[in-house]
Amino acid sequence: MRNLIPSSRRAITLAVMAGLSLQVSAQDNPVEEVVVTGSYFRGSPLDAPSPVQVIDRSSIEAQGAAVIWDVIKNLEVNSGSITNPGSDNGQVEGTANVNLRNLGENSTLTLINGKRMVPAAATTQSGGEFVDLNSIPLVMTDRVEVLTDGGSALYGADAVAGVVNIIMRNDFEGLEIYGDLQGVEAADNAYDATVSAIWGTSFNDGATHLVLSAERFERDPVAVKDGNFFGPYSEFLGTVSDSGVLLNSPAFGAQFNQAQWFNNEIYTANLAEGGLPSNYIFTDPGCYTTTLSDGSTPQIGRLREERGEKAGTCRADTSDWSYITNATERNSFAGSFNHQFSDTTEFYSFFSHSDSKTTRADDGYNQSRGPTVFLAPPNAYARNPAYGGNAIGQTLELGFFAPEAGLTRPTLADMPNMPLAASNGGPNVAMYQGLRDGILRTGAENNITETSTVSVQAGLRGEFEAFDRTLNYDVSYSWGGSSLEQQYKTFNRDRSELAANGLGGPNCKPNGRPDFDFAGAPGPFGGAVPQAWDFYAPGLVQTFFPGFVFTTRENLSYALTSNNQGQGDCMFYNPYLSQLSNPNLANSRELMDWMNVTVDRVDKRNKLAVFDAVVSGELFEMKGGTAQFAVGGQYRERNTKEEASELHYPGLQDRILTYDENGVPNSFHRVSNNFECAMCAFNYNNTRTTKAAFMELSLPFLDSVETQVALRFEDYGGQIGSELSPKVAFSWRPIESVLVRGSFSQSFRAPNIAIVETGLQSSSYNFRDPISNQAVRAGLLPPTDANAEAESTYTLGGPAPYVGNEYADTYSLGFQWTPDGALDGLSIGADFWRFEVSDRVLPEPPIRAIQPEIEAFVAASQNEANYILNDTIPADSAQPYTPCSPSAIEAEFGRDSAERLNCVVDPRTYVVEGIQRAFGVTTADLITTTLRAINAGTITADGVDFTGGYSWSNDLGLFSARVNYTHVRQYDIQNVPGLERGLLDTYVTDAAGTTGDGNIVRSLPDNKGTITLSWQRDKHGVSVINRHIGSYRDLAYQTAFENGSDFTRSMLDEKIDSYNTWDIQYRYSQDWGGRIGTTNFTFGVLDAFNADIPYREVDSLNYDTIVFDGRGRRIYARVLWQLQ
Repeated sequence: MRNLIPSSRRAITLAVMAGLSLQVSAQDNPVEEVVVTGSYFRGSPLDAPSPVQVIDRSSIEAQGAAVIWDVIKNLEVNSGSITNPGSDNGQVEGTANVNLRNLGENSTLTLINGKRMVPAAATTQSGGEFVDLNSIPLVMTDRVEVLTDGGSALYGADAVAGVVNIIMRNDFEGLEIYGDLQGVEAADNAYDATVSAIWGTSFNDGATHLVLSAERFERDPVAVKDGNFFGPYSEFLGTVSDSGVLLNSPAFGAQFNQAQWFNNEIYTANLAEGGLPSNYIFTDPGCYTTTLSDGSTPQIGRLREERGEKAGTCRADTSDWSYITNATERNSFAGSFNHQFSDTTEFYSFFSHSDSKTTRADDGYNQSRGPTVFLAPPNAYARNPAYGGNAIGQTLELGFFAPEAGLTRPTLADMPNMPLAASNGGPNVAMYQGLRDGILRTGAENNITETSTVSVQAGLRGEFEAFDRTLNYDVSYSWGGSSLEQQYKTFNRDRSELAANGLGGPNCKPNGRPDFDFAGAPGPFGGAVPQAWDFYAPGLVQTFFPGFVFTTRENLSYALTSNNQGQGDCMFYNPYLSQLSNPNLANSRELMDWMNVTVDRVDKRNKLAVFDAVVSGELFEMKGGTAQFAVGGQYRERNTKEEASELHYPGLQDRILTYDENGVPNSFHRVSNNFECAMCAFNYNNTRTTKAAFMELSLPFLDSVETQVALRFEDYGGQIGSELSPKVAFSWRPIESVLVRGSFSQSFRAPNIAIVETGLQSSSYNFRDPISNQAVRAGLLPPTDANAEAESTYTLGGPAPYVGNEYADTYSLGFQWTPDGALDGLSIGADFWRFEVSDRVLPEPPIRAIQPEIEAFVAASQNEANYILNDTIPADSAQPYTPCSPSAIEAEFGRDSAERLNCVVDPRTYVVEGIQRAFGVTTADLITTTLRAINAGTITADGVDFTGGYSWSNDLGLFSARVNYTHVRQYDIQNVPGLERGLLDTYVTDAAGTTGDGNIVRSLPDNKGTITLSWQRDKHGVSVINRHIGSYRDLAYQTAFENGSDFTRSMLDEKIDSYNTWDIQYRYSQDWGGRIGTTNFTFGVLDAFNADIPYREVDSLNYDTIVFDGRGRRIYARVLWQLQ
């Protein structure tokens, strides 16, 4: 059933196409003709009209690969994958993906044995779906074929940038046992360890073939301290304590504990750097005396704080708990079973299972994502006789409204363990901040990611007679399932809000009421004198985005109307360091365990079932040979399911949103009970079916010309609809040693289910924000891009039910030259490629996402009644939210005066759901935006792939030299709404040779190359590999410079330098003879000279983790025992 065609030229060309292959056979050995990726016809890559790179098993072993990802990451055509150690991988931690041409994980189709594989049950931060390469056992892998051309006409959606086809060792016979140990030199006892075995046999006179394999992989964690990027300016700090935002306005009667909390040193330094006089700095007094678990003391301030905005936060060094690789355990099993019933019918199958456990970095510390309100001790605010013995701030005190529940107001004597009281070293005012646990950082193992992947393929193939000719058929069914569970510890919102105000604990029963309208209660003299909630309620109970609020109204109502705080079974949560120094103020473990829960942040399942049927055969004779055809159909059923924890759904149902004029609740909403996030987990169960019909023709018009014509119709139904994808390709051999080839294809990609149902992962983004500019907020300048300032924002995703398909036109033109005679063994080739992508599915640019807020701001700015003094916005201002008249101030002081600049639009007048700015600050810092996926813009990417090699032999052995090089000429992004100023507002639209923006396109060095030298003689072999990455531009430079401290500015560089590494390997093969078999011993060094990684100030690890591996020199040893 498989033709063996002796051809030295075909053997040479197969090696040429391999790209990374180290050995080239020059002997006249038979070459098996197989179905090559990019066509349904059997053949070799010799005359293939589309460019295919083949990485064979010898090349995989020569690279020192421990997992499939180690092979993929070295491909020059792979760019922008977020799998490198140190990458911020979010829910995809422990997985690996391929990203051809940086067009996105979604745009690369990954196959096993030519069949679709179930995607991992995870998405990247930009919404990408991918097949987890780490789930594929390396011991079972025979070769990797990479089609670097559009493949939708043959394989359907997702093959926009190309196809990666991993071919298994289904015909293996014998036994191999393999052990590999790879260690990071600087990490002492940190290793990657692999033990694997494969066994194969045939019986029934060769008609039946069985292969079984197993693999165990273990990876030790590697701390950032052990990376070769770590240096004296590396800074890994975690919060120990923070004062919070103190509501200490003198006008409210605040009796603030200034002597212990005001940090005059940093305040003075900020003023010297242009900081605002109204931005006072406070520090937890315990920061000066606390001893951490490692014996060190906390530090105040960071090297990289913005000019004039240093904080008083108390921090600890966390570098011992920050990792560039996490602890991983993975078990993989795979096998195949084939049986040939007759010369015309064969059954084939493949099955695999992989499960992994990744322990993510966990220092034992946990904090809430958002803040909550901590009310003040009773009588914290001084009563004013002018207000009838009242204080504006009195309504911020615990139990002040207890009479509304028929109770008496509590006194401080009733709650001696109240942590905010001045008598306990507290600030003695109300405040808001997040909650923390494990501030001493003694380590834990709560952050666990577990994945599982199962794949089964089964089919029949063979021949049958019809229409007076012999036709081939292949009918198969494949099924795969994947799961991901990401476990972590988080704060229970409901319990935490209660504990913040002395009503915590499993047995505490607040004796107040949950439905009191404290914001609607009038101040003294029937409201003639305001009360504090008149100013703070809009911010402190606001809804940031669906399901996530500042503080629930019910728990504030309990805190204000109860009088049993800190009494009996009711406990206070203490946010300050007095919890460590004063046993009476300590947070009991019982309380913290009640507030914290371990849940699955992600619990996802994917299933994919595929039925394929293909018929192929010969048509008629043409001048260049026999025309061939292939026709077929495919049916796919994809199911994606996610289950949110009970903290999310149902969460806190029917929580009060508004009250009527009588103080009766009249509208309600759901609030997530997870204090870390609200839009990070969903409940859905979506099934999508796809039907396809396709055909392919091979038409050899002339003796030296081969053409390929392919057409595929694919129907998703519903919103996505159907698409028709064509491809035309040719190869021409003007002389025997030269092959010229070219192709044109159209591809498409349907939006993945996760994008439609749940949206993008949470992430962060740098961009220029108009409202951050105080002159804009003052109404002196319009809120346009020209007047924007550099800003960073945390981003959330949202469902995108109407997002549609993206499309691509792909072109390629190349040649291969494999001369014989005196130049026998030489090979040179190049392929020029171009992708024109339209309607790209991409994250919404933040500047577009905040347009509703800008519109609300513009409307508010038209009314002078909406203006207030900017320096009265902070909670500690003398008279919060003091009104001002911009026209009157301008008339008195002038338009360009500081007084006029200080008169700004009240931030409470342009609050828009889904956009969160810091409450009570003068700088309008943007905290969170909601970004959905959209169809927008075009991407034009083109460049060239070059390969060259030469092999020769003499008395000294067999030698080979090879070079692979990829140059990206352009990656131009146009017509994206909100991107008129280019990527990161740099006016750069061509991402080639830049760091990109991290969302639409990731780092894309425009020059990457590899030189491979190898020698083999008898039992000995040596390989030397040089890898080069050219320099490229850091687009984050300008924003970082604008916001950076003097230190940051001194470290910034707009260019990321070029990078070269050398890998060295020695191999020795010992044939023991007889039944003992052969043992191969391999010793190698990756990054042998421990090359310095190019410095990048703006990255958290101070290098570009998308491009570089920060582990430095790694030494490995490997033993392979083979018995044939």
